[in-house]
Amino acid sequence: MEMIPFASISIILRSLDFAATRHKSQFRKGEEKSPYINHPIQVANLLVNEAGETDPVLLSAAVLHDVVEDTVNSVEERDLLVEEIRVIFGEEILSLTLEVTDDKTLIKEERKRLQVEQAAHKSVRAKKLKSADKIMNIRDLMNCPPIGWTRNRVIDYLDWCEKVNEGVHGVNEKLDSLFEEALAQARVMYRDER
Repeated sequence: MEMIPFASISIILRSLDFAATRHKSQFRKGEEKSPYINHPIQVANLLVNEAGETDPVLLSAAVLHDVVEDTVNSVEERDLLVEEIRVIFGEEILSLTLEVTDDKTLIKEERKRLQVEQAAHKSVRAKKLKSADKIMNIRDLMNCPPIGWTRNRVIDYLDWCEKVNEGVHGVNEKLDSLFEEALAQARVMYRDER
């Protein structure tokens, strides 16, 4: 395995600490209510240990990818958080983090539509991050689905993930393979005959 320089390790660990603090009172929607921070850690872990990615900007943004989207309640708080990330992590990590951040001022259906529409126009790093995020979300659906999600809601979510993935595939063969594998397993689990 390639040795990662200390500066890279330092920024990744700083992003882990920052995200853990921001997500500290949040939990996943599944029955086991696992700490939310597990999700961004799993996304970064997948990128490194399954997809072979070692880019510290990508890995830091993977850990931070839901911080702006899910830990503020107002535009003012968002602006302050964005500036804090810029100061601590720099423009490159901030830009990638924001590139994969949904605009929570929009309704959910519009955010989902925009993810599909904009996926193909993202940077290579953002496409890798989007792919890893969707893979982990699909795996979570199989291991511990959100409470109250019906079979049809899961299938709709899988269909949407597949549409997003159409725009981001082709930047990492391992991610493409992992996505297809997770999607196929989930469709079998939920007996989706597509």
